[in-house]
Amino acid sequence: CFETKQRENNCYNYGNDVLTNTFAQPGRGSGVCSHSSRPCVPNTCEDVRSAAESDGLVWAGTTLPTVLPPSGHYVSLHIWPRSNFHWIRMDANMTWSHKPGGSPVRDRDNNGKVITDPGAADFSPWTKHCGYMRTLPSNVTLY
Repeated sequence: CFETKQRENNCYNYGNDVLTNTFAQPGRGSGVCSHSSRPCVPNTCEDVRSAAESDGLVWAGTTLPTVLPPSGHYVSLHIWPRSNFHWIRMDANMTWSHKPGGSPVRDRDNNGKVITDPGAADFSPWTKHCGYMRTLPSNVTLY
């Protein structure tokens, strides 16, 4: 689905494994802002994290997860200061993948390296690593 609808779904959709075809924004699904707001909240670690928590994601901290969670999966939040957010998803093989905007999914950072530690990978212009959250697709509300 992220191949055929890639232009309508962004990194927040991909990170949560939920298609909305709306370029989902943290907080929009839970009513923090209107469905037409973009962005929904200021692009800071604190604001985007809080908005994502209102959508159903659970804060996991700033330490790189070293095991798969008992349910759902981990995502890593990154911020392009004063501009945009970006989410990276932990895959079942313990490496990470992401989907910048409407582009295809990729499992490499901007230097072409397999992503084993999102906090150390190159996702520029998203230069601020905020930490990790756990998501369970059936428990989150995105729009």
